Amino acid sequence: MNEGAPLMYHGNASFSGPSTMYMVQGHGDRQQRQYPVEMLQVIGGVHGSPGQGTPRRCHKNRQIDKDNAFGYESDDSSLSSSASGSNKSSEKDVNRSDASLLSSPSVHPQLFGDREQGENWRQERGAVAREWRARRREPRPRRAAPDRYLAAHYPAQVKFAPDDLLNGSQWDMLSQEIWDKFVKSQQTEETFRKKMNLWRYLHITIKSIFPRYGLYVVGSTMSGFGLESSDMDLCLHVRPPAGTPPALPPRHHALLHLHHVLHHIRGLDPDAELIQAKVPILKFRDARHGLQVDLNCDNVVGVRNTGLLYGYARADWRVRPLVAVAKLWARAHHINDARNRTLSSYALTLMVLHYLQCGTSPAVLPRAGEAATGRQNRATLAELFLGLLKYYAEFPWRQYAVSVRARRVPLWEARARAPDPTRWKLICVEEPFDLSNTAHSVYDPDTFEVIVNTFRESHARLAASLQLRDAWPQR
Repeated sequence: MNEGAPLMYHGNASFSGPSTMYMVQGHGDRQQRQYPVEMLQVIGGVHGSPGQGTPRRCHKNRQIDKDNAFGYESDDSSLSSSASGSNKSSEKDVNRSDASLLSSPSVHPQLFGDREQGENWRQERGAVAREWRARRREPRPRRAAPDRYLAAHYPAQVKFAPDDLLNGSQWDMLSQEIWDKFVKSQQTEETFRKKMNLWRYLHITIKSIFPRYGLYVVGSTMSGFGLESSDMDLCLHVRPPAGTPPALPPRHHALLHLHHVLHHIRGLDPDAELIQAKVPILKFRDARHGLQVDLNCDNVVGVRNTGLLYGYARADWRVRPLVAVAKLWARAHHINDARNRTLSSYALTLMVLHYLQCGTSPAVLPRAGEAATGRQNRATLAELFLGLLKYYAEFPWRQYAVSVRARRVPLWEARARAPDPTRWKLICVEEPFDLSNTAHSVYDPDTFEVIVNTFRESHARLAASLQLRDAWPQR
C-alpha cells in the first residue's frame, strides 16, 4: 500500500448518528438512521443527538428569498456567462448520449422484427431528442457556489448532548465541564451564515472582475472544528489559460494575484494588508459582521485537508469537543499562535487526531489507509482529555513525528520525504497530503520547553483535582 496516498473510508458515528464520509470509520454501537455526507456539500438538515428522553428535532430546509436573503447588495450578472457555458456543455452531453443510443446494438433493427420498423424507431427517437434539446436551450440561472449552503442547514452547531456523555463514574463532572465549554465556544449557525454571505459577496465580486479566479472556503469554518472566535480562511484559485505553463515560482505567483485582489478588497476594508510570508496571506476584516479573513492563493492542499478533517469531525461525537477544548486550553496558555513561534490551530487539531489513533487503546479513530477494528473505545471525554495532556507531555519529540497518516513516523524518515527537510526541527506534525511540517513555527528551544512543560504541568494539576479550571493557567 502506498503510505503517501491516504485512503478514504466510511464512518458511522457522529453528532447526527451514522453517516457516510470520506476517510474514517467510527464505532457506533447503536443502530441509528443513516445520513449521507459529501465533502463541502449539504444534502440534509441539521440533526442533533438528543439527550435521554429528548425527542429528535427535524429542521426543514429554509426557503431563501432570492432578492432579500443576503446582507450584501449584489447581483448575479457576473455569472451569466458561466450559466450559458453550462447549458452548452449539457447540450453536448445530450448529443453524445443520443448518438450512443441510436447506434447501440440494443436498438438494432432485427430486434424490432424488420428493418423498416427499426428505422422508424430511430427517426422517432431522433425527433424526441431534438425537441428535448431545443427546450434545453432556454437560459437557466446558475446559482453561486455558496448558495447551496445558505439554502440548507449546514451541520455547524451542536445543540444536543449525546446520550453517553455521562456514565455515573468519577469522570462525569469533568466530562460535563468539557462539553459545556465546547457548546459555548463552538461556531454558531448565525456566524456560519454570516461567513457564507461574505463568501457569496466576494465570490460574485471577484468573479465579475477576474473570470479565471475561483474562491473556496477552507479550514475550520467548513471542517466542523470552528470556534465562534475563529477566523475565516479563503483560498483563491487561479485557473491558468489553456496550454500556458507556469511562468512564476509559486510564491511570486501568489503575490502577483493577491496584489490584484488587494485593490478591490480595500473597498471593503481600507486597512487590508498583504503579508509577504513564505505562504503569502491577504488579511482583512469585514467590519459589517466583525469577521476576520485570511485569503491565500492556490494553496489547494487546504481544500483537501478540509475534507479530511470534516470526515474525522463526524467520525465520533467526542472528536469535536476534544479539539475545541485543546484549542481553548492552548490559547489560554499562549501556545496557540504560529506567529509567536508556537503551535498553529491546524497542528493542534492533527495532534488531537493522532492521539485518538495512537494514544488510546483501543483506538478511537483509525489512521489513513487503515480499516477500523471491531473493538470500541468507550472512554469518557474527561479520560480522553487527561490522556491527551499526558501523551504529549511524554512524547519522544526528538525521535518521532506526529502523523495521522502513518502513526508515529521516525524523524529521519519524515525528513527524507519532506519537500523542505530544514523545516523539521523541534516539534514535527506531518501534513498528510504534502508531507510538510505543520508545526515548523516551533523552532526556538526555549519555546519548545515552554510547550512541553505546559502539557506536563496541566496534566499533573488536572489529574489531581479532575476540575477543568486546574488545567488552565494558575494566577
